[in-house]
Amino acid sequence: MANSIILKSLLETIKWLFIWLTVAGLVLGVLSQGLIVDTGDGLDVLLIIALLMFQHRLKFDEHNNQIDVKLGAYFFKKEIFTYSHHTIDTSTIKTISCQDNKAISVIDINYTSAEGKLSTYTFRCFKQAKQAQLVVSKLSTVERVYTAKREEAEAEKTNSATVNKFSKIFPQNTILGNAEAKNNISILRCALPLPESKKKSVYLTVACFTLLTVFIAFSSQNWKPAMAFLVITYFSYWLARAFVCHNYYLVKTSPFIDIKINSDELYLPALLFTDKKPRTLTKQDIVSIEAKWNYNYDTIDDSIGRTTKRSHLISLVFKTTKGQSIALSHWSVDSEALVYSLLKHQYPVSLDRTSEIVYPFKQHVGLMVGLFIVIVIINASNLPNFISSFNL
Repeated sequence: MANSIILKSLLETIKWLFIWLTVAGLVLGVLSQGLIVDTGDGLDVLLIIALLMFQHRLKFDEHNNQIDVKLGAYFFKKEIFTYSHHTIDTSTIKTISCQDNKAISVIDINYTSAEGKLSTYTFRCFKQAKQAQLVVSKLSTVERVYTAKREEAEAEKTNSATVNKFSKIFPQNTILGNAEAKNNISILRCALPLPESKKKSVYLTVACFTLLTVFIAFSSQNWKPAMAFLVITYFSYWLARAFVCHNYYLVKTSPFIDIKINSDELYLPALLFTDKKPRTLTKQDIVSIEAKWNYNYDTIDDSIGRTTKRSHLISLVFKTTKGQSIALSHWSVDSEALVYSLLKHQYPVSLDRTSEIVYPFKQHVGLMVGLFIVIVIINASNLPNFISSFNL
């Protein structure tokens, strides 16, 4: 064991939050109802036991020169069952890095798989920065560090893009090598940016559903309908937003919503401009085409718990002598195919990395989890029954 370093995943750390919340609910239930055990209490005890057995850990075995990542259930270090087991031989590792974001450490391991493919494994842990850095330091070499820094520096450049640079940053889109450029790229109206003048109506809809969710949580003291309405509240924002954008960007005098690209001219539809007029532009009319991108950790197909670091375009803006377009989000258009086609036709594009996150709903999920915890506490406390028991 002295030659091993073990890291507990962020998921395993979060389980303790649910354990303590469940324990708190049991204690409050005993205080309000006495020593009466019902079916719900038995299920809570089973949930606590299941959470206590849950493990998701990365183990660096220096003696055997390998990294093991196991996800499963264990009882006093004895294996009950293993859901997934991933092994990486240290000799196959190309680069390894660790990023510390406040209390969370993210380890990226680039290695060659048994099939000979370059793969990436990402592991996240909470308040284990020293152990994570120790794993990286033991596995890093001068050559690996130099390669990682060189590739990162190349990706960080913000000068005019080329097809080669695009292929290096977005290899998943040019995996066939000589991919063909598209002449027509469709735009999804309901996914375009929400106009400032329409934000109040969308927020009002969400506020109404939020008040209804809070009312149900307090009145029913039942977390199931409260959680259901919490999910409905979240989706009400996206549904209201999609409805507003779909109608706002509908230009009846110019309903064509495709971007047309060829080597001589670029056609931008009317919905991209505030004056609701389409543009047909030559290369001389274009000041710049600014493409913002950032990394995201995507799940590898057919692999539970495994992710890979992948580039994604976030927004695209056409700056021209005939007006500046609105920012096209990656939800509203096949942005990577669009940028690749523009580069193929030799239009001036810049690829600038930004700090914006690729999928904002990840933050929204965190907020929903927080609200869910509040609902569980409200349900567990059962305040009216708790107070009435003392009045008796």
